[in-house]
Amino acid sequence: MLSVTLAALVAISVSACDLWPTDLKQFAQSISRQVSGETTAWLVAGDVMVIMVAGSPFYRGTRSELEALATEIAEQAIVFSTTPLESVAITFYEGEVSEDPDKMREFIFLVMEDRPVLQPYLDVDATGPLTLGEVQALFTDRLDESLTADRMECVLTEVAKLARDTGDPETLEPARVEFLSADTWYGLDAFAKRMILAQAITTSALFTCDQQPIGSK
Repeated sequence: MLSVTLAALVAISVSACDLWPTDLKQFAQSISRQVSGETTAWLVAGDVMVIMVAGSPFYRGTRSELEALATEIAEQAIVFSTTPLESVAITFYEGEVSEDPDKMREFIFLVMEDRPVLQPYLDVDATGPLTLGEVQALFTDRLDESLTADRMECVLTEVAKLARDTGDPETLEPARVEFLSADTWYGLDAFAKRMILAQAITTSALFTCDQQPIGSK
């Protein structure tokens, strides 16, 4: 039942994957009272909090209303945690916890400067070549504050070109792509390949654009 949530967190929390999950019963009980639904909360890998809310009437609200509630819960999770969090994943289920994607709504937050930053929805079943939107959602959108407008334009142009040239990650030969390791590539699942390729493409684009004089084409 955690397959979708944990797949989306593969690239976020691999450094401490050998730590056992911790059941946060006290925090879950406080959220249960707040949302009028059955809540479970776990600390995974030491710095990722996974929260599941089942049967809450808030599930029937609009996406924006549920997003606001999820953000509030994520803020509470950051305050509650005795260790710094890297991310918070919150899933609301229409009824009981299930793997039916049509009966769940998921929100994933990165914790930046002690505040939750909602991440764009990522399609874990995506196929075909990477899209610019995917790479932006995973990596380049986080570079806005560190890159000038000219550099960002260069990076996005280069990312789009590399994504088009590399093609479908499922049929990709990793030796063809800079910053990819063949040693680990073949053991990745389809979604992980898309994330790792997006990271490699972004790194390559940054490197290429750093070599170009500002204002050059």
